[in-house]
Amino acid sequence: MKKTTYIIFCILGLALSVTSCLKSYVAEFDQSSAERMEQFLSEIKDMLISEQYGWRMEYYVGNEEGEKGGFNIGLKFGENIGEELQDTVRVLSEEDPTAPSTSRYILRSDSGPVLAFDTFNPILHKYGTPSSDFYEGQGGDYEFFITGYDKETKSISLKGKRNGKICKMFPLTEPMQTYIDRIYDHSQNFYISTFDGFIGDKKVTGEIDVTNHQFIAYEMEEYGKDPKTGEPLYDIAETRTASYILSDNGIQFYEPLEVFGEKLEAMEFNFDMAKTDTTLNVPSKSIKWKAHIPIDWLPYSFYIGDYILSYENGSINISLVQEEDKKTLRVKGISSSFDLICKYDIKTGRIGLRYQSVRKPGTNDSIIDEDHLIVVLLPWALSDGSGGLWMNSNCGMDAVLKLSTNLVTGEVDIEKSLEKPTFVWTDAGLTRTFITTSFLLYYYDTDDTAESPYYGQADKYSFTRGNNQLAYLKQLVKK
Repeated sequence: MKKTTYIIFCILGLALSVTSCLKSYVAEFDQSSAERMEQFLSEIKDMLISEQYGWRMEYYVGNEEGEKGGFNIGLKFGENIGEELQDTVRVLSEEDPTAPSTSRYILRSDSGPVLAFDTFNPILHKYGTPSSDFYEGQGGDYEFFITGYDKETKSISLKGKRNGKICKMFPLTEPMQTYIDRIYDHSQNFYISTFDGFIGDKKVTGEIDVTNHQFIAYEMEEYGKDPKTGEPLYDIAETRTASYILSDNGIQFYEPLEVFGEKLEAMEFNFDMAKTDTTLNVPSKSIKWKAHIPIDWLPYSFYIGDYILSYENGSINISLVQEEDKKTLRVKGISSSFDLICKYDIKTGRIGLRYQSVRKPGTNDSIIDEDHLIVVLLPWALSDGSGGLWMNSNCGMDAVLKLSTNLVTGEVDIEKSLEKPTFVWTDAGLTRTFITTSFLLYYYDTDDTAESPYYGQADKYSFTRGNNQLAYLKQLVKK
């Protein structure tokens, strides 16, 4: 009891001494708190605009609807118009190095110093703006508390006002475009499906969600031996998940990833074009894991070209044309009156058709009929008898490479598979209760007073050599 009382008195005494010290320290300030805040924000602004090449931001997003990991963003503050320096910021993201965007920024006091991007910017507001698919957004921020800065390294620490994610900023030592182009190129090679290896004698396996920048590692536990080979048999004992961001030579974790007691802060990525020796490494800990890439994975550039698209009642000669974002391809020849967009998934190396508004030829403008009726491509569950339609941007069909096998070994012969590439259309697997087999041109009613958003079949529009239906898609054959 005496010991406990002594500790409490010591703590109380310490608290009182600290309080009195703080009071005397505050009394010595020559400026008011508002003046000190103004000076602090002025120093931050000087830092932001003084960097020749601008800044790189480790921009982390995510909320209860799903973690998204981090993305590298370039920021160049200030723009000279005449003799005046404007409070503008030019932004470029690793997600699309061809699409810079300029908006305004502000430094203000709001329960602390805040850096806010207060006018709409398609890059900085992408993950924070609500949409039909994400009614609370995707956990992005465009207002940040400034939690600290280092004058020597010139680094600035930020904390998202809504999602609470820590986002750090560092001065760039090269032009912003050069930096973002390099990180983008790195992202185009970082398409690992799974990995496996050891920490000491303990087995680790895992997978990587390259779309949402999530790293999942499984601590494996041996439970027996294979009776035929004598090889160990494993099961998952623990699952470890971490958000990551791409770095120049690999990935960096938002928080250390602890696997079998080892804390990993980053991993180096060694990419092999032949896909035979791609690895994830931590040299300082003698960790080297084998990275696996899907055997039918194909690069975006492979899909550019001419094809025959076949369905139940015929076929259409089409061309897949590169789009600037290098994440989509334009489907030309599908109709004389409109184009479609094919999505490319870097994780699977596949392309697919999804629910979408159809485009005017050569543009990104949707076809609108009677002012508010948008012509859309609807996924269609024709085979189950219901004829159900599904309006969701993730719903549709993928073109899956038809693989050839070696007649002697029975193994997949990828070279033979690519001699005359043939892709089979399969459901994208969004929901088990809705299996897409076909597509239909339909009107979507944007009028809020309409009883239903579904207006009816768009009979005025048709596919080449057909009507407004693509019933039972079969194959896509590259010429």
